[in-house]
Amino acid sequence: MHSPFEILKKEPAGSFRRFEPVSDLASANIRIRELTTLSPGEYVVFDHRTHHDIAVRRSSFWLDARRE
Repeated sequence: MHSPFEILKKEPAGSFRRFEPVSDLASANIRIRELTTLSPGEYVVFDHRTHHDIAVRRSSFWLDARRE
């Protein structure tokens, strides 16, 4: 099954590297909190359904559940 969301990490040159697929925004929330602890940096969640990025702030990650 294809995951509708994917976590991307911003590279120093400004491009984004695919990090890992996630099935929902709640899972993305949990995983990005883990990732920022292990590998600090800037992350975004890419929505394959809409082809848009969902911004993630460094200090906190919160998404409106109505977007799913």
